[in-house]
Amino acid sequence: MTDSRVQIYRVIHTIHATTDIYGCRLLYQDALGGLVFAENYFPAEDRDAALLYVTNHMVEPMAPRDAADLTKPFARMAAKIGQAFHSFEIKVADGAGASQAFRDGGAKTASDYGFFFFVKAESTGGVLLEVCEVPMPNDPYDRTGWGPDVGQGHASGTLRLDHIACVTADIGAALRFFTELCDGELLEDARTALPQAGRRVVVRLGDTRVAFIQPDDVSAGPLGAFLARQQNGIYALVWQVADPARASAHFTEKCKLRLTSDDCVSPGFAIAPEDFFGARHEFVAGQA
Repeated sequence: MTDSRVQIYRVIHTIHATTDIYGCRLLYQDALGGLVFAENYFPAEDRDAALLYVTNHMVEPMAPRDAADLTKPFARMAAKIGQAFHSFEIKVADGAGASQAFRDGGAKTASDYGFFFFVKAESTGGVLLEVCEVPMPNDPYDRTGWGPDVGQGHASGTLRLDHIACVTADIGAALRFFTELCDGELLEDARTALPQAGRRVVVRLGDTRVAFIQPDDVSAGPLGAFLARQQNGIYALVWQVADPARASAHFTEKCKLRLTSDDCVSPGFAIAPEDFFGARHEFVAGQA
């Protein structure tokens, strides 16, 4: 039987919206060992971006050049969500075909050029999704010798991305989009108490695990507070580190970052989001 779902080849990157492209890029380099491989300016949206890998996962800090010019779409988005994770991007073989399939399935797209487009958060259970068929220019992933351990060896001891953590008020919609319209594989479906009672499902999208968490009470607790504000669904990037104590010392002593275990969706700790340009990075023990 032919699988008619849209095939996801990989999760390309997570976009981090910021107002300080230089400071944000530098923090990824210093704190997490980010390896920058490209920088660009996109005149149509008047915004700057840097492309970097933290071990096996690409992050794209992105900033409007003129945050006050709300005629530009990224400046409008930055004004809406502030400094925070903006979206994650999936790679497909046929952008126009994927766009049509998603729209036929009832999803709404935006900035839709066929080969590149966004799926609106209202169609995915609350996550803004970027979809593209073309490779990133100069992406090390496409070069001979690339491997998931290429960025290991930094003082933080960061090993790899464990998962992208998303918070939703409609986990059914997230499952429908990512496992019925897309070929995501459901790996886990269980109860969670972190950081509050709720349901947590984990889906494999290409080469990346993505967790969707729906709190039992969507109007209370830290996850309820997250859902109550303007956001695009991504709560945290959760990383594996070789030695949590060593990582903690690096973050606090070398990088002067504050750490917290409050509001974590994982059994680890986080860098205070206000110290990381609004983005929440959590850390759990992993094996090299």
